[in-house]
Amino acid sequence: MVSRAPLAGAGRRRAAALLSALAALASLAPAARAAEPTREERAAAVALFDEGRALMAAGKHAEACPKFAESHAIDPGIGTLFNLSDCYERTGKIATAWIGFRDVAAASLSAGQTERERVARARAAALEPRLSRLQIVVPPAAAIAGLGLTRDGVAVGRALWGTAVPLDPGEHRIAAAAPGHEPWEAKVTIDKPGVVSVTVPALERVTEPASASGASGAPTPAVASPPPVHPPASDPPSAEGGSVRKPLGIVGVGLGVVGLGVGTALGFMAKSTFDKATDGGHCDEAGRCVDQTGLDLRDDAVAKGNIGTAVFIAGAALAVGGAILWITAPSAPDAAAASVRGRGPTAGAPWSARVGLGLGSVWIAGTL
Repeated sequence: MVSRAPLAGAGRRRAAALLSALAALASLAPAARAAEPTREERAAAVALFDEGRALMAAGKHAEACPKFAESHAIDPGIGTLFNLSDCYERTGKIATAWIGFRDVAAASLSAGQTERERVARARAAALEPRLSRLQIVVPPAAAIAGLGLTRDGVAVGRALWGTAVPLDPGEHRIAAAAPGHEPWEAKVTIDKPGVVSVTVPALERVTEPASASGASGAPTPAVASPPPVHPPASDPPSAEGGSVRKPLGIVGVGLGVVGLGVGTALGFMAKSTFDKATDGGHCDEAGRCVDQTGLDLRDDAVAKGNIGTAVFIAGAALAVGGAILWITAPSAPDAAAASVRGRGPTAGAPWSARVGLGLGSVWIAGTL
């Protein structure tokens, strides 16, 4: 069974405040509920977690880690991540285990699980002396314009040049490339704690082929490049001589209003689920749940509250953005409108957009 710690008093008060804010604000946008795992997916996550625990008990750590990882990918949980980090430590992936325990500590702090936070921070601190770190050094002579570095195929930004980054033991590939220069690559093996430095050399320029010549020895004339194409300086005028910003603004505000209803509904649903867990006797007033049903109800309520928050923020952005587009939409002079009406089969016809909310749907209609 996936480990789920009960909400502490402080965590419960924070959740109640969040739900009250959602209900009062009546807010926004497209539902992100698709990201929440279904009951079937949660059941699969529990089965994978139980298999991982059994494999760990049998000493089969290499086989247990993928079980925990898949369970956490389906239904993320603090307990699952703690067991996954413990598994990585036992298989020698010290850096991955270290950052995993730090993530568990941060999540436990947010959830008010002080004991788990203390244990996770202690595990991370115990791993720090065992960390292997890789430092990529770029001398000034090698730091040419356009230089790009990768480590194991992942881009390394300039801020990380010269920084010792914790990595799991094993072979790592460092590559450098720049326009007009030969690429460079090196492999380094990390097998013990400490810092290993790799210095990037100055890249060699690409040798340019000799230019073609005619029979008289004169160089072949260069082919002229086509003139650059510049984009229009402003928004194209609509049929009424205005900008497309105004109808887009209408659409944005409409979607924002739709999101207000979705966010509010999720807030009330989350509060109802919280009350059901307490009133049904599955959890006590202190937030301690006595059975699996109570744990499931608490988890479901927290998930709904988080989704409602995301919906609220997204909808607010849509509504504000739509209002800004509407207010800042330019109006073209009558002469521009007349020139637009003289072209195309819909010349001179004004167009409009409408947004509406139906049962489980949003519709947008326009006329031209």
